[in-house]
Amino acid sequence: MAKKPWSHVLLWCLILVLCGNGVLSDNNKYYHTSALCLHETEQALYKRVEGGAVVTSESERNVRCVVTFQTDSILQRFMLRFEHLALDCDDHLFVFDGAHEYGNYKYDLSCRSTRTEVGTIFTQGNYVTLKYITDNKSLPGNGFRLIVTAVKRPSEFRYTGCTTFRCLNDLCISKNLTCDGVNHCGDNSDETSQANCADETATKQILGLNFGTFVSLALGTFLICCVCVVAVIACVFRKEARQRQLDNTRSVVVGQYPTEPSFSSRLEEKPPPYPGSQAYPMQSHAPRGEVYYHAK
Repeated sequence: MAKKPWSHVLLWCLILVLCGNGVLSDNNKYYHTSALCLHETEQALYKRVEGGAVVTSESERNVRCVVTFQTDSILQRFMLRFEHLALDCDDHLFVFDGAHEYGNYKYDLSCRSTRTEVGTIFTQGNYVTLKYITDNKSLPGNGFRLIVTAVKRPSEFRYTGCTTFRCLNDLCISKNLTCDGVNHCGDNSDETSQANCADETATKQILGLNFGTFVSLALGTFLICCVCVVAVIACVFRKEARQRQLDNTRSVVVGQYPTEPSFSSRLEEKPPPYPGSQAYPMQSHAPRGEVYYHAK
């Protein structure tokens, strides 16, 4: 019964530590097309993006999927930037500047499209729709990695100012997108000292281990030590309780038997007569004080 409260305390401590290190405060959302497009459908999926999203595709086959992203605020727009783009000639990724796939698309990306050619895409409004179609053939390495970021341009925060994080290229993004290992600004200023990020050379390795690996091992070791301490304390308490119960049982058992007679009571008892001896002292039949002489 004593282990459950301790386990809850340790769990909350771990959550607080993770929150304090910013592990749970990331506004990034990660989408993989294999999970995002489980079934072929013509109906669009709507996803709200509070800060940013990372969409990846890795050699998927027979995909037909439509996804619409919406910013958290109507004052924001989307910036799309590919970190990897290698599509098959029979695969197409259509980009629509709006909430629907109808009308003219802004981009039709296929095998001839490259990251340098596409560059950075900005939407006019706070919606963007992606339509992804692949055939039944795919080569290793085909796919894409797309960084989707909700941004504000200088003209959009001219009067209010950028209250979150302002990139060196004057884009305004969510503060929670800084120092997360993803280039959301486009110039990588959200991953440098401009965003108060720690020096990569100082935090890349600790004791020869990756920083994330070191933190995981440290937390795991701490939790194991806490569990061992709790187990030892529980065993000690259980042993003491068992010893007290045993002592109480012994005292009750001893009280049920008659006590040994005392020394004084043994003195008052008369020993039995020896064999052959008379039970009482021999009495003389002659009267006291009278002496008899034999006649000559």
